[in-house]
Amino acid sequence: MLDNLSPLRKPNKLTEIITDKIREMIEEGVLKPGDKLPTEKELCEGFGVGRSSVREALQGLEYMGLIESRPGVGRFLSSDSDVLLNSENWRLTLDQASVFELMEARRILEVSAVELAAQRATDEVIANLENILDVMREVMDSDMDLFFEKELELHLALAAACENSVLTELINSLIRKVSKHSERFLRTLPYTFERTVDQFDAIIKALKEGDPVLAREKMDEHLDLVRYALGKEKGHEE
Repeated sequence: MLDNLSPLRKPNKLTEIITDKIREMIEEGVLKPGDKLPTEKELCEGFGVGRSSVREALQGLEYMGLIESRPGVGRFLSSDSDVLLNSENWRLTLDQASVFELMEARRILEVSAVELAAQRATDEVIANLENILDVMREVMDSDMDLFFEKELELHLALAAACENSVLTELINSLIRKVSKHSERFLRTLPYTFERTVDQFDAIIKALKEGDPVLAREKMDEHLDLVRYALGKEKGHEE
C-alpha cells in the first residue's frame, strides 16, 4: 500500500492535495472499505509532508464519513465509502454544471415532487407550509433577508412533502445551488415578493385540494419567475 505514496509538491492548498491523493487511492481500489489506513507518520513519510497537513486532511475525510477513527487501533476506511464517494462525485457534478443546467434539472424534479405532494401531504405538513408562508407574508415589506430564508425553507418543505427521500435529496441540492444565483436579481424586481407569496399560496391550496395537476401547474409558474431572474443575472454578467 505504501508503494502508492510518493512525495508531493507543496502548493498553497497542500491539505486538499493530500485529501485528493487519499481519495484517489480509494477510487483506484488501493484502499478498500474496511482497510486500515497507514499511520500519520507513515503518510507523512510517504507524501513527504508535515504531520499537521496530514492530520487536517484525515480529519476532513473523517468529517465526510470516508474514514472512521477507532481509539487505540487507528483509522479505517468506512464500510460505505464507495457510496459516499459517489455522493461526493454528485456534488462535483453540481459544482461544474451551468446554472441553467441546474435550473432545468430542478424544474423537472420540483414540479414532479409537488405533484406527488398533492397526493401525499398530510394536514400537518400543509399546516407547516402555511405557517412558513405566513411569515413570508408578514415580512415581505420589512425584512428581505428573512423573506428569502423562509422562501428557501418553503421550497425544501415542499420537496420533503413528496415523501420520496431520493427525490427530496436531489431537489435540495439543486435548490441550494440555484438559489444563490437567482436571489440577487429577485430582490431587485418590484413585484417579486407579492407575486412569490401569491404563487406559493396557490401551490399550497392545490395541495389542500389534493389536485396534483394544479399543483404542478402552479409550481411551474413560480419557477418561471426564478428562471427569469437567472436570465437577468446572465445578462448582467455579460
